[in-house]
Amino acid sequence: MESIRRAITLALACAACSAHAESDITVGTGAGLSAVTHLDFRVTVPRILFLRIGRGTNFADNTRVDRVTFAVTAANVGSGTPVTGVGSAGPVVARVLGNGGNINFSASGVLGGLAKGTRRIPWTQIGSSTSGGTLPHPAIGNGVAGAASALTGVAGLVDQTSTWTFQYSNTTPVEFGTYNGRVTYTASMP
Repeated sequence: MESIRRAITLALACAACSAHAESDITVGTGAGLSAVTHLDFRVTVPRILFLRIGRGTNFADNTRVDRVTFAVTAANVGSGTPVTGVGSAGPVVARVLGNGGNINFSASGVLGGLAKGTRRIPWTQIGSSTSGGTLPHPAIGNGVAGAASALTGVAGLVDQTSTWTFQYSNTTPVEFGTYNGRVTYTASMP
């Protein structure tokens, strides 16, 4: 029993010693005394992946889906004259940010293209252009993800932003009405 009591006392004494910070004492007289200690620092950064297409707040989950609208004039129906889309808040701002290395970025349009009942405008009729940044618009796949853009990390970080504008190529006359479709963008880190 006595040996158990000594072991517990020794363990408690060692635990108390390890809880103290490093210290150094120097004793003497005159000039030239110094004491040295250390302090370790640690920063823990979580792995993140952020994707924003359109309006929104950085680093927040935003649920609003913006819309790009194309208004074809009567004189241009099926003429081959491209029609520039207007976003809900002007040009579409896109951003991909991740701190875990390279990112694959892709786009998948709803199967069949933009729809009005059974009538369709294929995704191949929608083009895009990029300005003011380095984030390319990925190819829109028809019901599946199109070819992914490989965004290469620099020192493990990808932070690419661009402003996108869209064009409806308008090369084929279609029945009157409003055609709707949604594109799903996906950013993934392996």
